[in-house]
Amino acid sequence: RRDIIALKIDLLWNCSRRPVIIIQGRQGERSMKIGVVGLDAAGCIIAGHLLAKTAHDICTYDPDGRRCGTIVRCDTAAELFDQCERIVIALAAPAELTALCNAVSSFLHTGQIIIDLTDTSPALAHSIANRMRRFDVSYLDCGIFGRNGLTEPFSMFVGGNGESFSAVQSLIRCFAPECRYVGPSGRGQAMRIICRALASKLMCSIKDMEALAASFGVGRSAFIDLLGSFEEIAVPLAELEGKIPPFDYKELLRDAFLADEMARRAGLHVDDH
Repeated sequence: RRDIIALKIDLLWNCSRRPVIIIQGRQGERSMKIGVVGLDAAGCIIAGHLLAKTAHDICTYDPDGRRCGTIVRCDTAAELFDQCERIVIALAAPAELTALCNAVSSFLHTGQIIIDLTDTSPALAHSIANRMRRFDVSYLDCGIFGRNGLTEPFSMFVGGNGESFSAVQSLIRCFAPECRYVGPSGRGQAMRIICRALASKLMCSIKDMEALAASFGVGRSAFIDLLGSFEEIAVPLAELEGKIPPFDYKELLRDAFLADEMARRAGLHVDDH
């Protein structure tokens, strides 16, 4: 049958005469070699998903020399970038990302798409995207929002060129099923920051109100039960989506100030609104 995938292994040699295995998918269609840079917990999870869910050949590189099982490891980042058309980056810090970009600039080539999960600023992501564009390389910045990286349910926001995202969307969904395209370069990181900031403010507000409830003799378990049964907690999101009319802001503000005053009288510190 024509639809049956025929795997064919071609043994090629790169410029350093090292053997590179390329796996060919459907008849007449050469599948692309995928690289993963950064092999901490996130990088190994990504490489594992890609190896299990695609017919592509995977190779890896880690600046600290870490390995991910038996997956092929390149000796240098330059070697990986020279070989791969699709590259997933998951580094620990922006400084490592900047160093990587400087090291591989001579090995970039037209048509590559870089998928970067490193936590960076929107400004740095935008700057890298502009730099890559000069080499006709597409750079997608991916912001992760979740409690524990890629080991628990999470959302991923992707910024960059829309056509490039469409080209690699199925690849990204191998390790990030809940991925969403949010616009131009920098937007992925911006959404990560916004979501984390919102989560932080919500947590602080709830802790403030828990302390206020305790000052009136309402225990922690009772307070948590109250929140769990209070469907109106979801109201702000529904308002943003236009599903329900918003609360009267003046009334909310008045009650917020009243709660702040009550907390001050109880000797508690709360964030200003």
